[in-house]
Amino acid sequence: MSSRLPAPPVGAAPPTRGPLRVGSALLLTLLVTLGGCASSRLDEPGKVRHDKVPLSPWLSPIFDYSASDDGTSWQWSALLWMIAAERENETRHSRVFPFWWRNSDPPYSDSTLLFPLYYSRNSPAERRRFYSFLYGYVDGDEARTDWVLPPFFHYDRSKTEDVSSSGFLFLYDYRNEGSRQAFTLLPILGLAHAAKFEWGLPPQGVNVPALGRSGSRRFELLNLLGFITLFGYDDVGDRREIRFLTLLSSEMLSPIRSWRGRGDDPFVREWVFPLYMNVQDPADGWFYVGPLWGRISDRVEQTETDWWLLGLLSRKAAPEGVSWSLFGLTVWGP
Repeated sequence: MSSRLPAPPVGAAPPTRGPLRVGSALLLTLLVTLGGCASSRLDEPGKVRHDKVPLSPWLSPIFDYSASDDGTSWQWSALLWMIAAERENETRHSRVFPFWWRNSDPPYSDSTLLFPLYYSRNSPAERRRFYSFLYGYVDGDEARTDWVLPPFFHYDRSKTEDVSSSGFLFLYDYRNEGSRQAFTLLPILGLAHAAKFEWGLPPQGVNVPALGRSGSRRFELLNLLGFITLFGYDDVGDRREIRFLTLLSSEMLSPIRSWRGRGDDPFVREWVFPLYMNVQDPADGWFYVGPLWGRISDRVEQTETDWWLLGLLSRKAAPEGVSWSLFGLTVWGP
């Protein structure tokens, strides 16, 4: 009796691979890909490296050495590749992981790491130096940054314009942009802060005349995610504003707000929602208190109207006399 299994019928799907065989194939493909990514950069076929130590592939993690025939391209590694050196023309690399790391690729970059005591990197655009975890700097053609106890304290300054900044992590942040400056107290990664003060802002804004001023200033207290601000103060051009509980960074959503003009435009926009509102302009005005009583003044027509119960009952005083209205209809008066 034959033990050979019968052949699958014609047109049947081939048998699927087991999970172990599929996983092994994927792992082999990944290793080959990584090996290709880690291969050295070669300028010409004559620099192809050949193994110089006839050891079994299973011993290569302990020691491995290969070099090209002309000797300008070589590499060696030992102890699971933790100690290694490599050269390809003028490009050099050496490491004793994790204490020593050295890369030289002239004229593009040159870096040295002596962990945790020293780190340096040179490139045509900038120079970096870090001494232990105490001090370091990044010096470029256009700017320089100094660090003390990085990443806690930093000081940035531009070499091309009057711009600088400094800060201590989670304690304060200061920015100087020439005439414009800002100080933030207890910032949390740009998400929230306890207080922020800005001065030297442009004297004018959207529909805000400068009124002969050279700058403006702003102050806010307790900003959370830009969603709510406990207190805000703006002194811009011909206007001064005070607000409480600003929502979604919109002053119009402040339940307590006072916005007043200066100089030749002494307007008023203020309210304590929904109890009090006052709107005044040079020509006319509107004064409102609560849902039960309010007053509208028209300085051009020289009239003053008091109303009760959301306007159901009103009294109007004019040069020709006083009149009373109910539901908008005059019931008494001239």
